[in-house]
Amino acid sequence: MQDREIVELYLKREESALEKTAEKYKNYCVSIAERILGNREDAEEIWNDVLSAAWNLIPPNEPEHLNLYLGKIARNAALKKLESERAKKRCGIKIQLEELAECIPAPLFEQQADIIALREFLNAFLAKLPKEQRSIFIKRYWLCEEVKSIANMFGYSENKVSMILFRIRKRLKKELEKEELNL
Repeated sequence: MQDREIVELYLKREESALEKTAEKYKNYCVSIAERILGNREDAEEIWNDVLSAAWNLIPPNEPEHLNLYLGKIARNAALKKLESERAKKRCGIKIQLEELAECIPAPLFEQQADIIALREFLNAFLAKLPKEQRSIFIKRYWLCEEVKSIANMFGYSENKVSMILFRIRKRLKKELEKEELNL
């Protein structure tokens, strides 16, 4: 079933929308949550949050790309769970955020106006990257893929992927400084 057809089921408030969503996107969303949380059981719980949020948000929203919409819900729910647990160990997303912290200082995350500016800046920054580099960056820092997994996807060594990510972060930091977003 096509995404538009599933969204139409939500708009009509038909419960079959939940079944169709699960058939098509459960594994995708659970895998995103699992990479962030590092725990399959917690990730499965996030799936219930994703379905609930989708049911409550569609309508009024009519996502054009249901996979991205649901992935964002899963990611945000997993991050919220991670934050609420205040995990002390270095796991999943914490490692990626620590890597990005070299470029994006913590105070910037705490100010809503700066978050909007940062989002716009990051979108423009990513648009300027070559497609492959952009894909590697997104897989690492948005989808929380492991470097090893990314290396396998692209047929690269882990060292090459790490170096690509290092260079992107270095470029990101330089451009942030140039734009004076490193408050």
